[in-house]
Amino acid sequence: MNSDAARVILVLPTGRSIYFGPDEYAITWQVRQALRIAGGISPGAGVDVVLYGEPADDRIADGGVAVRMRVEPETLEEWAGEWATISDAGGLSFLEDRRPATRVEGVFAAGRSSISRPLVALREVVATLREAPAPPLVLFQLDNQLQEEEMVLAIRDAGPGAAFWQLFGRRHSMGDSFWIQEGLYRGRVLPNLAVHFGVDWSHRAVARRFSRWRKKALG
Repeated sequence: MNSDAARVILVLPTGRSIYFGPDEYAITWQVRQALRIAGGISPGAGVDVVLYGEPADDRIADGGVAVRMRVEPETLEEWAGEWATISDAGGLSFLEDRRPATRVEGVFAAGRSSISRPLVALREVVATLREAPAPPLVLFQLDNQLQEEEMVLAIRDAGPGAAFWQLFGRRHSMGDSFWIQEGLYRGRVLPNLAVHFGVDWSHRAVARRFSRWRKKALG
């Protein structure tokens, strides 16, 4: 594994129950896709995963909570058992013998919140860019229409060569009216920003897009 190779950073919300478990397009599926891209850049490479959402204890957190972790191919299943799985029995939490809470439930209101404010996660990513040996690929899932302008400004301020940002999310959740303005979703406003309206993104297509951007950005 080449320590100087570009890293892959995957950012995912935690608010909705559909994100958890083995189903297609859930957190575990997204991490596997990201690992495929990372492995194509540097064989055997892992990915940085940033989860974000509202805090588990229902306290008011300024902007929400974000946690960054490293996931390697060989540790994915163990990691998924604690961070991509929830034990909430759908209102049966009063049962004493229900499955113990997983780690993600100890940090986030996992599967119990319709709000996942993305800016706290974006700031976490921007803070890591200084550590990156090469401009990374950032895969960032959105599930609402909050903080759109703030995100674009933060990506712009991070610098055009700092990272390539591939945003994605269900069209009905993230909406498209903001992102289609002046071809923003196609990189016509910020060349290092692209948006895919869906959670079924192709790891091959994203890898090609990232490769083309790197060649232009790095000369």
